[in-house]
Amino acid sequence: MNHVNLRSLIAPFCLVALITSCSTNNGLRKFDELNIEKEIPKEVAEKFEVKDVGELPKPNPDLIAKIVKPKIKIKSKKGVIVPEPTPVIPPSRRIDPMPFAAGERLFYDIRYVGVTAATFNLEVYPEKVVNDRKVYHLSGHAKTVKLFELVYRVDDLIESFFDYDGLYSHRFTMNLDESKQSRKLIELYDYEKKKSFYWNRIDHTEKGFSEKKEENDIKLWSQDPLSFLYYIRVVQLPQNKGESIRIPIILDGKQWESVVMFDRKEKISIGSKDFESNVYRVENFQNGELKNKDNTVWISNDEHRYLLRIEAKVKVGSFAIALDRIL
Repeated sequence: MNHVNLRSLIAPFCLVALITSCSTNNGLRKFDELNIEKEIPKEVAEKFEVKDVGELPKPNPDLIAKIVKPKIKIKSKKGVIVPEPTPVIPPSRRIDPMPFAAGERLFYDIRYVGVTAATFNLEVYPEKVVNDRKVYHLSGHAKTVKLFELVYRVDDLIESFFDYDGLYSHRFTMNLDESKQSRKLIELYDYEKKKSFYWNRIDHTEKGFSEKKEENDIKLWSQDPLSFLYYIRVVQLPQNKGESIRIPIILDGKQWESVVMFDRKEKISIGSKDFESNVYRVENFQNGELKNKDNTVWISNDEHRYLLRIEAKVKVGSFAIALDRIL
């Protein structure tokens, strides 16, 4: 069978098929997030440090006045007058009521050709603070069921820090613990500089150890692979055939764009409960080039807008993430 890691499966629905091997104690090194963060420039580490909500600073009246009425200054001896650069002002995109809140837990089955190969749990933790902004703390955890561990073992964790008011990503981390690889990734998104800071370490049974650190240009108010799954529950998605919306997303530190297109309405059963849903197709582009298609998502047509099902085709068969229960 083909193996698909957690980030690839939901990023968003960009599937990468990998050859599997039997699960063994392969001696791969484990990476400590704190050790990686020690190598991040001090000013960057401080800016994106995760703090408790009680540490959120009070609004600065001087900064507010500067945003409302930028000062004018002389830029050259010839008397050319230009305004100071306008500060980057985050959007306010919350809706009332919000479809999710701290404490929500969603449990999914990951199915390959109709057989449950792994579980995938989504959880919203209590709010934190990153870059002086209140954020949602989102978590996604994928783990293979016992039977499939004989084929390929997966125990993957991803986390996102998703702006509480602006609904965009500040920080994304990924920990992969698998049969063939151990991987630690940290991405930080600086919208003042319009840059992503990307650190990635991987130890692979066949390819060995590799490490990458880079900065890349990004668009304002982008999503990471996990926050995307929550953003599409909030944003006004199209409701008519042929309509679409474009969402900037960052994958492996680089800028992508997801196009979400309305397809149809459909009733779908989750356990003993029926949901009315809107069905969307998702295509993913990089630098204007179509990189991934044949992805479908079902979103409940109610106040919670649950992700009911995600399907993606691969070279051999198809994968699906199906909602199993809600807590």
